Amino acid sequence: MTAPSKAAFCAIIVLLSAFSGAAHSAAIKKGMSFLEARKLLIYSKWRPYNVHEGQDYEYLGTEKELLKARILEVEKRAMDKAVCVLNYRKRNKCLRLFTQGEEIKDMRVYHWNCSCSDGQP
Repeated sequence: MTAPSKAAFCAIIVLLSAFSGAAHSAAIKKGMSFLEARKLLIYSKWRPYNVHEGQDYEYLGTEKELLKARILEVEKRAMDKAVCVLNYRKRNKCLRLFTQGEEIKDMRVYHWNCSCSDGQP
């Protein structure tokens, strides 16, 4: 599948997932609050996926704050800028959510795709 068609496929999957079973749900949008997007994904049966489970991964800085808030799906947080990657799964599909923002309450969605993190089955 080419990159544009894969991106379109991902957008359709997320959109359909958001609307399945809930007429009031809205699709993820660029600029949306991370916490609102997370709530929408979980409501739409996307499950947080901890890519570091069973590994000896050392969480740093904001990653530790995310863990304290029970946001276990954090893959990584850039040290030089306020960018975070979070992972979700639904059956055999993956969704990676990219956010910007210094603190959890300020994190905003700026991108997402249907790729799996390295090492995800």
